[in-house]
Amino acid sequence: MENISDLSVSVVVPLYRSASLVNVFYERCVGQLNDLCCDWELILVDDASPDNTWEIAGLLRERCESVKIIRLAHNHGQQHATLCGLGYATKNYVITIDDDLQCFPEDIPLFIEQLASGKEVVIGRIARQEKQHSWLRNVGSRINQQLAGKIIGKPKGISLSSYRGMTRKVAERLVAYKGAHPHIAALLFKSVPVAYIGNVDIRHAPRGDGGGTSYSWQKLVKTLSYLLINHSYLPLRLMIGWGVAISLASLGFALWVLVQGLVFGYTATGWASLAVLISFLSGNILLALGVVGEYLGRLVEEASNITQFSVFEERL
Repeated sequence: MENISDLSVSVVVPLYRSASLVNVFYERCVGQLNDLCCDWELILVDDASPDNTWEIAGLLRERCESVKIIRLAHNHGQQHATLCGLGYATKNYVITIDDDLQCFPEDIPLFIEQLASGKEVVIGRIARQEKQHSWLRNVGSRINQQLAGKIIGKPKGISLSSYRGMTRKVAERLVAYKGAHPHIAALLFKSVPVAYIGNVDIRHAPRGDGGGTSYSWQKLVKTLSYLLINHSYLPLRLMIGWGVAISLASLGFALWVLVQGLVFGYTATGWASLAVLISFLSGNILLALGVVGEYLGRLVEEASNITQFSVFEERL
């Protein structure tokens, strides 16, 4: 690791409903940063929390000038809040970590060590048996890992998590993305060669306040849609394959009806089968139009220069 006098670290933390956690997180994170180096900053991004998270973050800012706080005008989600915080990072190494204390701020030196040895991106890896997430978040994580391998070329040996370390150069590349639907893992693998991305084993604990996760199935679907639709053509290609399969099946059925009529002299008299076929094919057409419509809608959002996040207030 480089000399401690030359080390500088930015820590980016998206906050949401963190009133009961942010003080404990601050004490643990700042304690570790003080032991690690003299030049650090803690960037807290309040994603429009409905509780008094912002007021508590303001008190932390008053206690320490190295704390920057940003408040978003409405809830955008973890991906947007993290990307917002990255835009305020000014130090050589940048760490992103959640506010729930399930990941340990004390593990930050593990990331710095690998970054100092030549890695551009280091991602925390949690052993499956040690994960303390809810079943829903575990399911979402597995789906995200599988899709990332298919869509962005993530090697099987690399695990994803929201606890990451990166050089400021990489952070600046991520911030350069101005699309309305960011997916940070996808942006990382598009910005950095796989050889410069590594994992580090980290600890995991239950949520710091003992409460339930705020990770709902709606957020799961929203985050996965960013990866599926905004960073891949997979849904369109699946619909093409499904359309080809349905066309071949329809052709086979037509040939079967033709053979029945010409060879066996049988003519289908029922209308039920015809009604079922029409309904089935019409449903598939509407499904395909829905997929195309989702892509078109997002293209309109991108072309309209919709902001990724709306900053309401900041104290730097």
